[in-house]
Amino acid sequence: MKFLQLTAILVLSSFTFAQNAPEGAFSSLHVQADDPQEYIDYLKENTEAFEAIGSDMAGVCVTRTGNSYTGEMFVWNGFSSMAEAMKGGDSYDPASAPRALQKLREVKYSTFWKPLKDFPIRPSSFERLNRIKIARENLPEYLATSIAFEKAIKADGIDFNLGIFQPFGGGYSEQEFHIRGSHPNSEEAGAIIDKAYEGTSWMPIYLKLLSLADEVVTDTYESCQVIYTAE
Repeated sequence: MKFLQLTAILVLSSFTFAQNAPEGAFSSLHVQADDPQEYIDYLKENTEAFEAIGSDMAGVCVTRTGNSYTGEMFVWNGFSSMAEAMKGGDSYDPASAPRALQKLREVKYSTFWKPLKDFPIRPSSFERLNRIKIARENLPEYLATSIAFEKAIKADGIDFNLGIFQPFGGGYSEQEFHIRGSHPNSEEAGAIIDKAYEGTSWMPIYLKLLSLADEVVTDTYESCQVIYTAE
């Protein structure tokens, strides 16, 4: 009984801070590709899987720095709700994909994601991804501070979007929050770092964000693009 009560508390607490979260959800399929571009081209030309799972939008992100392995990348699918995301994930088995597709990648794992704040998706982007451990009691303040941080950067004339995503069903591979900083391109991603070292006005907000996180587990950069949109 005590275990069931503890489980209920943990489940409920995971939603306490997300009551004002935006609609929508995502799934991701993480793979290793010998030739990421060949794999992307195949997906663009063969959209049957996206259509079958009811994806509203799909894209890919290829890890450029901080790779855990060569050819690290993932395919994401966007849905109107977590219910639709899980329904779609349950209807697709990567092991049953066409042989031509299976030859292009080795499947590592899959995960569902809930966005905890608005995150406009660009047709193409260069994104910094931090996997971060955040204590649940600090998460409301972290969310509020992240919104203030994004607003301050935009006020500085920088085209920047900040996303915060909570994993569901990620097993050992995905247990931390995903913090995504989206830039139009790699040059803009570098320019924001240059500004930070110049002592820009929004640095104190960034330092506060860091203080609210328990640990930064990984730090990578990814090239992302949308490859499918439902008609």
